Amino acid sequence: MKENRPYVLAFDIGTSALKAVVYGKNGKHLASESFRYEIKSNQPGWAEADPEDWKNALEVVLTNLNKKGELLKHIEIIAFTGQMHTAVLLDDKLEPISPTILWLDRRAVTETEALITYLKLPPYQLNSTYTLPKLLWLKNHKPEIISKIKHILWPKDYLRFLFTGQVFTDITEAGGAGLLDWSSLKWAEERMEYIGFDPKVLPPLKQPDDDAGKLKPEIAKKYGINPEVKIIIGAGDVLALISSAPPAFGRVSCSLGSSSMVFCPVDSMDQISDPLNRIYTYPLLAYPLLGGVSSTTGASLKWASKNLFQEMSFDQAIQEALKIPEGCNNLLFLPFLSGERSPYWNDKLRGGYYGLTLSSTRAHMLRAVMEGVGYSLKYLIDIFESLGVHINEIAIAGGGAITPGWPQIIANICQLPVCIYTGQETVTHALFAYACNTLGDGRTFEQALSQTFDEMEWIQPDPEFKEIHGKNFIRYCEISNFIDKNIK
Repeated sequence: MKENRPYVLAFDIGTSALKAVVYGKNGKHLASESFRYEIKSNQPGWAEADPEDWKNALEVVLTNLNKKGELLKHIEIIAFTGQMHTAVLLDDKLEPISPTILWLDRRAVTETEALITYLKLPPYQLNSTYTLPKLLWLKNHKPEIISKIKHILWPKDYLRFLFTGQVFTDITEAGGAGLLDWSSLKWAEERMEYIGFDPKVLPPLKQPDDDAGKLKPEIAKKYGINPEVKIIIGAGDVLALISSAPPAFGRVSCSLGSSSMVFCPVDSMDQISDPLNRIYTYPLLAYPLLGGVSSTTGASLKWASKNLFQEMSFDQAIQEALKIPEGCNNLLFLPFLSGERSPYWNDKLRGGYYGLTLSSTRAHMLRAVMEGVGYSLKYLIDIFESLGVHINEIAIAGGGAITPGWPQIIANICQLPVCIYTGQETVTHALFAYACNTLGDGRTFEQALSQTFDEMEWIQPDPEFKEIHGKNFIRYCEISNFIDKNIK
């Protein structure tokens, strides 16, 4: 039996695009398709989407995969991941109530503050990107919507619902919604009652590799999918914490997409204490993790390239930025275009430049964004070190890994070697591993996960730039900390 035969179909429904990846039984990538859609922002700080766009994207990627021979005919398992915190509200006809408020929407600042005061949860368990404050905002500002809600799902759950007609979610989505009791790992139903919702709208809570129901016959027929395929629940894109690179102590994995997830494995949480609650301690995956999340890293770079270099492609704009010397003539950029999570947990922070002069060009401004994201990453790494977790290398995945010059900039700023394993692929690696466990094919989760990685590329830091980036980093911290303290 061929080891490269089609085995797993994995879906990643992101903030700006849907991607489908076909894996062979040996863990190698056989085919993929993606389709982009737009974020809608009608007011400052708002971000919305139409689930119909996701449904259309699903049809496009499946249609295109179906044209690539009989890949889907032989698939044995389908699994799902995607953006977290974004609630998809279904009415009594099981249709989504549009628009959907996205995770990066910051309208629920007041509601978040009220909930934090009442629930007394650490910010990594509840902040304004999470679902709970947005539900309270709907209750306060659009009460007519509340009476229409039959079920609450999250994007990957809605995608899976289109395949099966079954309503479920998993434990990572509950944690990312601010609705998980972390001690019992069950729904914290009293929080829903507190904000005036019936807890019955919450779906059954499952594990990522649990069965999710049968594929609808009409879907199998339309797209040429194996009608006996197994479908599992999947998990939120927090999977990037363990699937952007093979896990190793001392290695920070940075999934550098629209936002960045920056995590490292630790032996135990028992010896780690951060009284300032600047970062995450995360126990919901295969091993404990320490980390942080930056809200608009890749999104800042796309914003800058689009607005500063309207006549150029993204790659062309990046080449212009790379012509600017390291340190960017001391021009700094704060990548807080939609508030910031770790380490500030401040919804009112905003992005900005410091150090503009008459000689500054748009290329300087674009390069400053690339370096500003590097400084935000170094800030988190310095916090890990202060808590006794030594970091000796960085693994970068996501779109940032294939952005020309960016990994080298990060290596120079952090003065740590950078390894690149996965390019654009991140979260679907872990879906392959969960699928193998479900099928019981003899591989452990770690063995299956390791088979999805190719040879890594190493990028070494240039010590020539240690001093200039060191000085700029000190200024970056001083300015960021000052603004955080004075804008609340």
